[in-house]
Amino acid sequence: MHELLLFGAIPPSRHTQLLNILSGISSMQPSIHSEKHLVFKPNRPPGSVGSLKIGGAQDVSVQKSQIQAHTLGDLFYMQLVAEVDGREEGKGEERWVLQFRDLPEVVRQRAVTSRLIADIPITSGDPMGFMKALDYSHVSTYAISGHRFTHHSASLLLYRITLLANIDDNNSTSVMLPQARLLDLSGTYILQASVRIQDGSKVESMTKGVNELLGLKETLKGVVELEIGDRLALDTRVR
Repeated sequence: MHELLLFGAIPPSRHTQLLNILSGISSMQPSIHSEKHLVFKPNRPPGSVGSLKIGGAQDVSVQKSQIQAHTLGDLFYMQLVAEVDGREEGKGEERWVLQFRDLPEVVRQRAVTSRLIADIPITSGDPMGFMKALDYSHVSTYAISGHRFTHHSASLLLYRITLLANIDDNNSTSVMLPQARLLDLSGTYILQASVRIQDGSKVESMTKGVNELLGLKETLKGVVELEIGDRLALDTRVR
Protein backbone atom coordinates (compact mmCIF):
# COMPACT_ATOMS: atom_id res chain seq x y z
CA MET A 1 0.00 0.00 0.00
CA HIS A 2 1.15 3.56 -0.75
CA GLU A 3 0.63 6.56 1.50
CA LEU A 4 0.63 10.12 0.17
CA LEU A 5 1.28 12.90 2.68
CA LEU A 6 1.52 16.63 3.28
CA PHE A 7 2.43 18.29 6.59
CA GLY A 8 1.86 21.64 8.25
CA ALA A 9 2.55 23.20 11.67
CA ILE A 10 0.67 25.74 13.78
CA PRO A 11 1.29 27.35 17.20
CA PRO A 12 -0.97 26.36 20.12
CA SER A 13 -2.60 29.82 20.04
CA ARG A 14 -4.26 28.91 16.71
CA HIS A 15 -5.29 25.37 17.63
CA THR A 16 -8.98 26.11 18.31
CA GLN A 17 -9.24 28.25 15.17
CA LEU A 18 -7.85 25.46 12.98
CA LEU A 19 -10.15 22.88 14.57
CA ASN A 20 -13.13 25.04 13.64
CA ILE A 21 -11.87 25.51 10.08
CA LEU A 22 -11.24 21.79 9.61
CA SER A 23 -14.71 21.04 10.98
CA GLY A 24 -16.20 23.35 8.37
CA ILE A 25 -14.16 21.87 5.50
CA SER A 26 -14.90 18.26 6.46
CA SER A 27 -18.50 18.85 7.63
CA MET A 28 -17.83 16.88 10.82
CA GLN A 29 -17.00 17.48 14.45
CA PRO A 30 -13.41 16.79 15.60
CA SER A 31 -12.88 13.15 16.57
CA ILE A 32 -10.51 12.77 19.53
CA HIS A 33 -7.64 10.48 18.62
CA SER A 34 -4.79 9.07 20.73
CA GLU A 35 -2.26 6.36 20.00
CA LYS A 36 0.54 4.66 21.92
CA HIS A 37 3.63 3.78 19.86
CA LEU A 38 6.29 1.25 20.83
CA VAL A 39 9.42 1.56 18.69
CA PHE A 40 11.48 -1.56 17.93
CA LYS A 41 14.95 -1.97 16.48
CA PRO A 42 16.13 -5.18 14.74
CA ASN A 43 18.94 -7.15 16.37
CA ARG A 44 19.73 -9.32 13.36
CA PRO A 45 22.25 -8.58 10.58
CA PRO A 46 21.09 -7.12 7.23
CA GLY A 47 19.53 -9.52 4.75
CA SER A 48 18.30 -12.09 7.27
CA VAL A 49 14.78 -12.82 8.47
CA GLY A 50 14.15 -13.95 12.02
CA SER A 51 11.99 -16.96 12.79
CA LEU A 52 8.28 -16.15 12.78
CA LYS A 53 7.30 -19.29 14.66
CA ILE A 54 6.16 -18.63 18.22
CA GLY A 55 4.99 -21.57 20.26
CA GLY A 56 2.16 -22.08 22.74
CA ALA A 57 0.50 -19.07 24.34
CA GLN A 58 2.72 -16.66 22.42
CA ASP A 59 1.17 -17.52 19.05
CA VAL A 60 0.29 -14.34 17.17
CA SER A 61 -1.78 -14.30 13.98
CA VAL A 62 -0.38 -11.87 11.39
CA GLN A 63 0.26 -11.68 7.68
CA LYS A 64 3.77 -13.15 7.83
CA SER A 65 4.53 -12.74 4.13
CA GLN A 66 4.06 -8.97 4.45
CA ILE A 67 6.63 -8.77 7.22
CA GLN A 68 9.12 -10.92 5.32
CA ALA A 69 8.71 -8.80 2.21
CA HIS A 70 9.63 -5.64 4.12
CA THR A 71 12.45 -6.96 6.32
CA LEU A 72 14.93 -8.06 3.64
CA GLY A 73 17.83 -5.81 2.63
CA ASP A 74 17.96 -2.58 4.65
CA LEU A 75 17.13 -2.77 8.34
CA PHE A 76 14.12 -0.72 9.47
CA TYR A 77 12.64 0.32 12.76
CA MET A 78 9.08 -0.98 13.22
CA GLN A 79 6.35 -0.01 15.65
CA LEU A 80 3.55 -1.58 17.60
CA VAL A 81 0.64 0.88 17.73
CA ALA A 82 -2.56 0.82 19.76
CA GLU A 83 -5.38 3.35 19.89
CA VAL A 84 -6.13 4.46 23.44
CA ASP A 85 -9.22 6.61 22.83
CA GLY A 86 -11.43 6.65 25.92
CA ARG A 87 -9.98 3.43 27.30
CA GLU A 88 -10.56 2.79 30.98
CA GLU A 89 -7.98 0.91 33.01
CA GLY A 90 -8.56 -2.82 32.98
CA LYS A 91 -11.44 -2.66 30.49
CA GLY A 92 -11.61 -3.62 26.86
CA GLU A 93 -9.34 -5.61 24.59
CA GLU A 94 -6.02 -4.19 23.44
CA ARG A 95 -5.78 -4.08 19.66
CA TRP A 96 -2.24 -3.74 18.42
CA VAL A 97 -1.06 -3.14 14.87
CA LEU A 98 2.47 -3.77 13.61
CA GLN A 99 3.45 -0.77 11.46
CA PHE A 100 6.13 -0.65 8.79
CA ARG A 101 6.98 2.65 7.09
CA ASP A 102 9.43 2.69 4.18
CA LEU A 103 11.84 5.51 3.32
CA PRO A 104 9.83 8.08 1.30
CA GLU A 105 10.47 8.21 -2.40
CA VAL A 106 12.82 10.86 -3.75
CA VAL A 107 10.73 13.89 -4.73
CA ARG A 108 10.74 14.39 -8.49
CA GLN A 109 7.58 15.49 -10.27
CA ARG A 110 5.19 14.40 -7.52
CA ALA A 111 4.32 17.34 -5.25
CA VAL A 112 3.61 15.24 -2.14
CA THR A 113 5.50 12.79 0.08
CA SER A 114 5.00 9.19 -1.08
CA ARG A 115 6.02 6.00 0.74
CA LEU A 116 5.22 2.32 0.99
CA ILE A 117 3.50 1.25 4.21
CA ALA A 118 2.17 -1.91 5.83
CA ASP A 119 -0.26 -2.07 8.79
CA ILE A 120 -0.55 -5.64 10.06
CA PRO A 121 -3.12 -6.35 12.81
CA ILE A 122 -1.95 -8.62 15.62
CA THR A 123 -5.10 -10.56 16.37
CA SER A 124 -4.02 -12.77 19.27
CA GLY A 125 -1.17 -13.66 21.61
CA ASP A 126 1.60 -11.61 23.20
CA PRO A 127 2.79 -8.68 21.02
CA MET A 128 6.07 -8.29 22.92
CA GLY A 129 6.78 -12.00 22.61
CA PHE A 130 6.08 -11.76 18.91
CA MET A 131 8.58 -8.93 18.43
CA LYS A 132 11.21 -10.83 20.40
CA ALA A 133 10.66 -13.82 18.12
CA LEU A 134 11.27 -11.52 15.15
CA ASP A 135 14.54 -10.57 16.91
CA TYR A 136 13.48 -6.97 17.54
CA SER A 137 14.19 -5.04 20.76
CA HIS A 138 11.99 -2.35 22.29
CA VAL A 139 13.92 0.96 22.31
CA SER A 140 11.44 3.77 23.03
CA THR A 141 7.80 4.71 23.60
CA TYR A 142 5.82 7.77 22.59
CA ALA A 143 2.22 8.82 22.08
CA ILE A 144 0.32 11.06 19.72
CA SER A 145 -2.83 12.86 20.79
CA GLY A 146 -5.11 15.19 18.89
CA HIS A 147 -8.13 15.22 16.59
CA ARG A 148 -8.95 13.46 13.34
CA PHE A 149 -11.12 14.51 10.40
CA THR A 150 -12.07 12.86 7.12
CA HIS A 151 -12.43 14.81 3.88
CA HIS A 152 -13.42 12.64 0.92
CA SER A 153 -10.56 10.09 0.70
CA ALA A 154 -8.16 12.13 2.81
CA SER A 155 -7.48 11.75 6.52
CA LEU A 156 -6.58 14.89 8.47
CA LEU A 157 -4.83 14.46 11.83
CA LEU A 158 -4.00 17.48 14.01
CA TYR A 159 -1.76 16.27 16.82
CA ARG A 160 1.19 16.66 19.16
CA ILE A 161 3.77 14.05 20.17
CA THR A 162 4.50 13.22 23.79
CA LEU A 163 7.47 11.21 25.04
CA LEU A 164 6.52 8.62 27.62
CA ALA A 165 8.50 7.69 30.70
CA ASN A 166 10.63 4.56 30.42
CA ILE A 167 8.71 1.40 31.31
CA ASP A 168 9.80 -2.21 31.42
CA ASP A 169 8.87 -4.58 28.59
CA ASN A 170 6.42 -6.50 30.79
CA ASN A 171 4.18 -3.44 31.05
CA SER A 172 4.93 -1.72 27.74
CA THR A 173 1.86 -3.06 25.96
CA SER A 174 -0.51 -1.67 28.57
CA VAL A 175 -2.43 1.00 26.69
CA MET A 176 -2.66 3.24 29.75
CA LEU A 177 -0.34 6.21 29.13
CA PRO A 178 2.30 6.85 31.82
CA GLN A 179 3.61 10.31 32.73
CA ALA A 180 4.64 12.16 29.58
CA ARG A 181 6.19 15.39 28.29
CA LEU A 182 5.79 17.12 24.95
CA LEU A 183 8.45 16.39 22.35
CA ASP A 184 8.23 19.99 21.12
CA LEU A 185 8.19 22.13 24.25
CA SER A 186 6.76 25.07 22.29
CA GLY A 187 3.48 23.15 22.04
CA THR A 188 3.37 23.31 18.23
CA TYR A 189 0.70 21.15 16.57
CA ILE A 190 1.33 19.10 13.42
CA LEU A 191 -1.34 18.79 10.73
CA GLN A 192 -0.90 15.64 8.67
CA ALA A 193 -2.99 15.19 5.54
CA SER A 194 -2.82 11.71 4.05
CA VAL A 195 -4.37 9.55 1.33
CA ARG A 196 -3.79 5.81 1.08
CA ILE A 197 -3.61 4.07 -2.30
CA GLN A 198 -4.06 0.30 -2.32
CA ASP A 199 -2.05 -0.22 -5.53
CA GLY A 200 0.64 2.38 -6.09
CA SER A 201 1.40 1.00 -9.55
CA LYS A 202 -1.91 2.38 -10.85
CA VAL A 203 -1.09 5.82 -12.20
CA GLU A 204 -4.73 6.93 -12.23
CA SER A 205 -5.19 6.13 -8.52
CA MET A 206 -1.94 7.85 -7.54
CA THR A 207 -2.80 10.93 -9.59
CA LYS A 208 -6.24 11.13 -8.00
CA GLY A 209 -4.71 10.93 -4.51
CA VAL A 210 -2.09 13.56 -5.27
CA ASN A 211 -4.73 15.92 -6.70
CA GLU A 212 -6.89 15.49 -3.61
CA LEU A 213 -4.02 16.52 -1.34
CA LEU A 214 -3.10 19.44 -3.57
CA GLY A 215 -6.74 20.54 -3.49
CA LEU A 216 -6.64 20.52 0.31
CA LYS A 217 -3.40 22.46 0.24
CA GLU A 218 -5.05 25.16 -1.87
CA THR A 219 -8.16 25.22 0.33
CA LEU A 220 -6.06 25.73 3.48
CA LYS A 221 -3.72 28.26 1.91
CA GLY A 222 -3.37 31.24 4.24
CA VAL A 223 -4.56 29.13 7.19
CA VAL A 224 -1.80 26.54 7.36
CA GLU A 225 0.85 25.84 4.75
CA LEU A 226 0.88 22.14 3.81
CA GLU A 227 4.26 21.02 2.52
CA ILE A 228 6.20 17.89 1.57
CA GLY A 229 7.71 16.18 4.61
CA ASP A 230 11.44 16.12 5.30
CA ARG A 231 12.58 12.84 3.69
CA LEU A 232 15.44 12.32 6.16
CA ALA A 233 13.21 13.04 9.15
CA LEU A 234 10.83 10.31 7.89
CA ASP A 235 13.69 7.81 7.28
CA THR A 236 12.96 4.62 9.29
CA ARG A 237 16.15 2.77 8.34
CA VAL A 238 18.55 1.69 11.08
CA ARG A 239 21.87 3.49 10.87
